Amino acid sequence: MGHPSAKTALIERIRSGEAPFIDLSEADLLRADLQGVNLVGSKLGRAALVLANLRGARLAGADLHRASLVGAVLEETDLGAACLRDADLTAVSGGRAVLEKADLSRANLRGADLGGANLREADLSRTDLRGANLRGADLRGANLRDSSLEEACLSAANLAGADFSRSCLRGAAFDETGEAARADFYECRELDPAWASGLIELGALNVEPPPDRERQLISPQ
Repeated sequence: MGHPSAKTALIERIRSGEAPFIDLSEADLLRADLQGVNLVGSKLGRAALVLANLRGARLAGADLHRASLVGAVLEETDLGAACLRDADLTAVSGGRAVLEKADLSRANLRGADLGGANLREADLSRTDLRGANLRGADLRGANLRDSSLEEACLSAANLAGADFSRSCLRGAAFDETGEAARADFYECRELDPAWASGLIELGALNVEPPPDRERQLISPQ
């Protein structure tokens, strides 16, 4: 599928609605404009979707394991219950994307913009989220165990019931957090003491309380 004419033909078939009936595993869709297309349940394992435009596309239940989506546009894209295990989503633009119940375990989301995204009950275990923007994201019930969240922005995110066990939170921001009831921070590493008291007050579990001398630092309201 590397030949330009074959690639163009494939993109046209996808746009015409044939995608759910085509095996797109390992397909070359580099920079493809697939805005708003129907890819529900499609097989896209190991596909090359680098810099592809998938804004508003429907990929619910799609198989994207080990796919490369580096720099792809996923704004308002529906990836509910999709398999993105081991996928590379470095620096994707995914504002308001729907990733509810998606499998993102071991995925690379470094520097990804997922502001306002729906990640409710998503599996983000062992995921690289360093420097990711999760501001205002819905992370209710999400599994973030053993994930890397260094310098990630979780400001104003809904963390109720999320599991951060054994994750690394060095430099992660939790200001303006409004919901954290039952969020589990068991053995999480390097949580800034400035946020600990606020998370405890919001009902988070297993948060290491800051030393008394640090309790007056600015914490989430």
